[in-house]
Amino acid sequence: MDSTSAAMQTSAASAARQGPQLLALQAKILASPLLFSSDTRQAWQFLTKQISKALYADRVSVWLFSQSDVLQCIDLYQYHLNSHSCGVCLQRSHYPKYFSALQQHALIAASDAASHPATAEFKDGYLQGAGIHSMLDAVIQSEQGLGGVICVEQVSGQRSWSVDEQHFIAAMASMASTVHTFSRHLQLQHEYQLVLERQDMASRNARIGFWEANVSNGELWWSPMVYDIFGVDPAQFSPSVGVFYQLVHPDDIVLVQQSETRAMQSGEHNVVHRIVLPDGSMRWVHEVAKWTTPQGSEPARLIGSVQDITQQQQTSGELQQFFLLSRDILCIANQQSYFERVNTAFSRVTGYSEAELLSRPFTDFIHPDDLISTDVEVAEQQQGRVTSGFCNRYRHKDGHYVTLQWSSVLDPVTGKLYASAQDITERLQLERIKNEFVSTVSHELRTPLTSINGALALVSSGCVGELPTAAAELLQLANSNCQRLTSLINDLLDIEKLSAGMMQIVLQPQAVLTLVQQSVADNSQYGRDRNIQLQLQNTACDEQLLINVDSLRFAQVMANLLSNAIKFSPDAATVVVKIEQQQQQVRISVTDTGPGIADAFKDAIFQRFSQADSSDTRQKGGTGLGLALSKQLTESMHGSIGFSSTFGAGACFYVDFPLWSGKAVADA
Repeated sequence: MDSTSAAMQTSAASAARQGPQLLALQAKILASPLLFSSDTRQAWQFLTKQISKALYADRVSVWLFSQSDVLQCIDLYQYHLNSHSCGVCLQRSHYPKYFSALQQHALIAASDAASHPATAEFKDGYLQGAGIHSMLDAVIQSEQGLGGVICVEQVSGQRSWSVDEQHFIAAMASMASTVHTFSRHLQLQHEYQLVLERQDMASRNARIGFWEANVSNGELWWSPMVYDIFGVDPAQFSPSVGVFYQLVHPDDIVLVQQSETRAMQSGEHNVVHRIVLPDGSMRWVHEVAKWTTPQGSEPARLIGSVQDITQQQQTSGELQQFFLLSRDILCIANQQSYFERVNTAFSRVTGYSEAELLSRPFTDFIHPDDLISTDVEVAEQQQGRVTSGFCNRYRHKDGHYVTLQWSSVLDPVTGKLYASAQDITERLQLERIKNEFVSTVSHELRTPLTSINGALALVSSGCVGELPTAAAELLQLANSNCQRLTSLINDLLDIEKLSAGMMQIVLQPQAVLTLVQQSVADNSQYGRDRNIQLQLQNTACDEQLLINVDSLRFAQVMANLLSNAIKFSPDAATVVVKIEQQQQQVRISVTDTGPGIADAFKDAIFQRFSQADSSDTRQKGGTGLGLALSKQLTESMHGSIGFSSTFGAGACFYVDFPLWSGKAVADA
C-alpha cells in the first residue's frame, strides 16, 4: 500500500466529512457551470472527481444504460492515479439480485461488498479483478426509470458508509439524473438539428418545399424552398391561398381546384400544374397534400409538399416527341405478350390503329412460320441476351406481310420488352431483284464473251492471216478488255454463290509454304512489264506447317492480294510476301510500297464495288469486288483477313488461318 492510499484510508476512517460539510460541498458542486457544459464528458469527469474528493473515496464511476440490458461505464475516476477511464460494460441479466435491490431501495451501502446480498454476485469477477472491498451505489433515474448508477468504491480496505455519506451520494445521484437528462436533451437537439439540415439539403437537391394552408381563412405557410420555386423574395412576399392562385397558370386553376375538392372526400390532394413566375417564365410543379378534418376549434387544413418538376416535364415531353415522331417502329411489350405502348410508325407500317395493336397478343400479328423463332428469341432475351438484327414477318391489316428487323432489350426489373424495328420489306425485295439481275446478266454474258474471247484469240494468233500492225493492236486491246469483263463476271458469280451458300469449298490439310510459293510463282509475271518483283520471306516457318483450306480458293485469295499490291506499287518496286507462325495460327501477309489507304476509305475496304475515290486509283482498273470476294472466301475457310496502312506509306494485307491440328473439319 502506498502513502497516498494509506492517507486515504486514515482520512476515511477517522476524519469522514460530517453532514454540514457534505451539504456545503454539494452546493458547491451544483453551482459549477461544468455540470451543464455542452461537453457532457467533461461534466461527468467533474462530478466523479468531486465525489471522490468529498468522500475520500478510492474510485467513483458513473454507469449508464447504452442498451436495455447493457450497463456501460461512462467515466471512472481513480483518486490515487488521478485518472479517468471508461468503456467497461456489464450485462444486466447477469446480476439480477443487484439490480433488483437498486429497483427496491435506490441505494446500496455495502461495507463488505463480497458478502453483501446485493453485491455478492460481483465477487468472482468485477470485485476481485479491481480489488474492491466496499461499495456505495445510488440509482440515476431517467425518463424511462432506471437510467444508470453512481458507484463509490473503496479498495484500500472495508469501509462503513455513514448516513450523511449515503444522503450525499443520493443527492449526487439526483444531480446526475439531471445531468443525464440534460445531456440527452443536448443529444436529441443535435440529432434534430442534423435531421433539419439533412431535410433542408434533401429539399434543395430535390427542389421540394413544404406548405400548410388554412382552408377557412386562406392563410398559407411556406418553407424557404417554396419561395425559391415560385421565384419570390421571402422578405417582400407574404403567401396566402388567394395570392397562390394568382401564380397558378390560368389554364390550370380549375385543375388545382378540382384536386382540392376531391381531397375533401378522399383526404389526398395530388396534382401536376404550371405556375407563372414574376419574371413571366413558367415552371411545372407537383403538389401532394393530406386533408386534415377540423377537430374542435382547429380548422381544416391542407398540409403537403410541392416539387419543381420542370426539368422532368421537359425531358418527358422530348421523349414523348421522339417516341411519336420516330420513323422507326418503337414499342413496349409486357410479359403477357401484349403491347403496352406503340408509336405512330408501328400503325403506319402495319395499317392497324394503336387500339388494335394493344388489344391482342403481338403473336396474333406474326406469320405462323415465324412464331417458333420469335418464341426462341424472346426466351433468350429473358436469359439476358440483347436482340439485334432478328427478323420476322408481321401481317398487314390488308392481308400481306411486312418484314421487320428488330433490336430489343428486356428490363429485368419489370420484365418489359423495349424494342425498335425497321421495315425492311422493300429492301429485301430490291436485294432479291438485284441478285436475280446480277445472276441473269452474268450467265447471259458469259456464253457470248467466251465465243468473242475465243475468236479474238484465234485471229490474233495469225491463223486467218497476217494482220496489219494497227489491227493487231486493236485486237489486243479488245482481247484485254474482254478478259477484264470475264474476270468481273466470274467475281460476280463467285460472290453470289458464296452469299447463297452454293459455292463448293473442299477443305483439306495443305502445306502453307507450298501454297504460298505456288501463288507467288503464278502471279510473278503480272508486274514484269513494270519491273515489279515478288519477294517471299519465310520467317522461320516450318515447312511442315499445315492449314485446312481449299487450295483453289486459297490461290484465288492470294491472287487478289498480290495483284492489288502489284497494281498500286510504283515501277521497279518490290512486293514482300511473308509467312509467320503466331502461336496456334499462321499469318500470310502481302506488303506493298504504294500510296496506302486513306482513313476515310478504311471502313469500306472490304465492301463490294468499293474503290478509293481518286483518279489515280481509277486508272489502275479493277472491279472493286476482289477484296470483298477474298474476305468471304477466307472466312468460308475458317480464316480471317485484315490490313494495316498509313496513307502515303504503303499497305499490308494479311490472312490468318488456324494451324491444322489433325482434327477433321467439315467442308464449307
